[in-house]
Amino acid sequence: DLRVRKALSMAIDRNLLVEVGYGDAGRATCNLVPAPEMYAAADNTDCLTQDLEGAKALLEEAGWTDSDGDGIRDKDGKKLHLLYQTSVNAVRQDFQALIKEWWQQIGVEVELKSVDASVFFGGDPGSPDTFQKFYADVEMYANNFDGTDPEPYLAQYTCSKAPSPETQWQGENINRFCNPAYDAMVEELGQTGDLTKRAELAKKMNLMLTRDTMTVVPLVDRGRLSAQSNTLGGVVLNTWDSELWNTADWYRVK
Repeated sequence: DLRVRKALSMAIDRNLLVEVGYGDAGRATCNLVPAPEMYAAADNTDCLTQDLEGAKALLEEAGWTDSDGDGIRDKDGKKLHLLYQTSVNAVRQDFQALIKEWWQQIGVEVELKSVDASVFFGGDPGSPDTFQKFYADVEMYANNFDGTDPEPYLAQYTCSKAPSPETQWQGENINRFCNPAYDAMVEELGQTGDLTKRAELAKKMNLMLTRDTMTVVPLVDRGRLSAQSNTLGGVVLNTWDSELWNTADWYRVK
């Protein structure tokens, strides 16, 4: 139910997550593609303000009420219980604890699971705990692209890239999102050279995955931190390569 997905997103205080986990190295976002600016959906900002009461109202509207007064919502004899998994990482466990608390405040029972990163991201088709298998209601991990053009990044969500037994549980479409209209946009994006049209397509695809379906619930746009000495000149940073790409041009500032 999209209303339940929206309620879960509305209950999250992304600005606090940024403060706790990343500080100046992060910023709250509702977009899967938060940058470059031309590709980011500037009007997709509703999730930036936590709204616990609005989340409760949406769950009520969806028929999830606390009929027995135990603090956990139920519907058709089932409790609103979620298994929320991620990898073992200090920041992610902090995020889990905070999000669990917010979800409990709106009447959702949350079971947390933390999996060793080597297993979670390992891709072993025999393991039930890989992020590709996604044997949970919600899972959290970091994902990004190089920051130049989002076409390959958005193309991960086509129907054919969903992990399955037939693919030995390999594939980039972890959420198993499948929409022929989205697949058609991926194909169109691959044939479109005009930057303005590319940006329009990317924004539509981003919104399909986030605001329109809540298949992906973005939390934080993580920045890449780089530093240089005040006495070092010629340093030019870019998203195409590492910080060391033009070391031949560096010089000492006197």
